[in-house]
Amino acid sequence: MAYPNLVTAKAVYDFAADGGAVGTITPASSEVIPANAIIVDAMTVCTTACTSGGSATCVFKAGGLTVITSQAFNHASLADEKVTVNAVADKTTANGAIQLVVGTAALTAGVIEIYITYYQSDISA
Repeated sequence: MAYPNLVTAKAVYDFAADGGAVGTITPASSEVIPANAIIVDAMTVCTTACTSGGSATCVFKAGGLTVITSQAFNHASLADEKVTVNAVADKTTANGAIQLVVGTAALTAGVIEIYITYYQSDISA
């Protein structure tokens, strides 16, 4: 079955441009996902493996939602050239850029492309 109006938004987290401090990072290259978007999946493509001097964790968010839950920086999904698809079934509550939340310890390297696929709903969350 084909569904109309499927949209994919992209962000690229790049340690060299965005840093890796503990906290919420909005990548310099990040599209905005609109309010009332029904997110159906999120995919990461790690093009440079993530590293950390500690036990960093990564969470990906958009529009008030966690679209990819906490992953350790050295988890297979954040290894070099790894593609990971995550099923999501939720609706955004606000406009928002795709964000990376770094926890526990800072990242010291890494490049991750994040793709979020959604339908735009006319009905408020």
